Amino acid sequence: MPRYEVVTQARKHAPYTRSFAEAPSLPALNGQLFHQNRPVVQVREATVGRPSNHRVRLPLRVKLGFLEQLETCTYLGMDVRTALGICIDGLSTRKRAARELAGVVRELRTQVSRGTSFARALSLYPAVFDEVTVGLIAAGEEGGTFADALTNVRRIWARNEELRHRLAMMLVYPAIVLIAATGVVWLLITRVVPQFISVLAEMKADLPLATRVLVAVSHGVTGHPAAVALSLVGLMGVTARVPPFIKRHPILHRLAWRLPVAGRLLGLLVRANFSRTFAQLKRAHAKTTQALLLCRDLSWNYEYRSAIARALVRVQRGEPLSRSLSDDVEIFGEMMVNGIRFMEMSGAGTEGLERLTELLERELDGYIGTLRQVLDPLLIVLLGLVIGGIVFATFLPALQIMQNI
Repeated sequence: MPRYEVVTQARKHAPYTRSFAEAPSLPALNGQLFHQNRPVVQVREATVGRPSNHRVRLPLRVKLGFLEQLETCTYLGMDVRTALGICIDGLSTRKRAARELAGVVRELRTQVSRGTSFARALSLYPAVFDEVTVGLIAAGEEGGTFADALTNVRRIWARNEELRHRLAMMLVYPAIVLIAATGVVWLLITRVVPQFISVLAEMKADLPLATRVLVAVSHGVTGHPAAVALSLVGLMGVTARVPPFIKRHPILHRLAWRLPVAGRLLGLLVRANFSRTFAQLKRAHAKTTQALLLCRDLSWNYEYRSAIARALVRVQRGEPLSRSLSDDVEIFGEMMVNGIRFMEMSGAGTEGLERLTELLERELDGYIGTLRQVLDPLLIVLLGLVIGGIVFATFLPALQIMQNI
């Protein structure tokens, strides 16, 4: 019987508790925990003994292309097995990701041919198809709206890919400027500064503090270039490992919400993803409790997950969703809480949720645009200070000599 790791939290801001449980399947375990009214932060299968092919990870753009093709075949009236066969024939074998996806799709078609539901087959690859995707597909299969479920999943994936692309493009210009500036600084320190300082040394000029510091840096860089290069590579490696380190330590998840810029961006991303996914689940006629259970796994952040877990327990007790979310307004935001409260009072359906999603996504887009407009000038100013400081420290002794003449 599969073994699962269960993370719970007794109350808000309390320590997270880990335990292990055995169940026939993940849905069965979720059902058991659901009836216990326990705020469950995370449930995941223990990694010991898991088949290696279940750990396949694919880029979102590759999965999105497969899903779009599957959606088209389904709308043309094809059954799932035939549609999967067409998708296999349409996948390119030139790239490794496409070959891995083809292997996954072949296994999916084999499972479906044996009578397994498509949602159950998808659940065998949790690293490729998340629980929200599996939940939407399962709801579509049960409600007879399989094609609409594929459309909802495709919209979620497309929006996530768009956000990822926008964030990546926002960093392209700063990266190019930093690379160019690093090259300029390297040439100044290793070529220009030593020659200029040698001239000043022959004149036996008294070097000011700023120039002496620059000379020490120049000697260190020119004398140990390999050490400097390794230090830069190590710094980049440490910086790249900071986000995974925070993800692995739930005690730091609360700190992520309080960071000046990253915390604000995290909050807007979480709220927009929650609102969009919750609206798609409700459109697929999912129950509020089931929708919250699936939305819990939208983010790695335990603060968000625990807030959803507490709201889920309160909804099970019969409380309105807006009141259940109001205790964690710092996570969900006043716009979302007030919007859901208004929809509950007015009786609005999924149209209201979609309108709320548009407002949240517009707020997110505006914040990303603002970051782009602020980040570029700040980067230029920073680089100007660095390069200007090097030039100033280099020519400062010459200016002093000219004044003494």
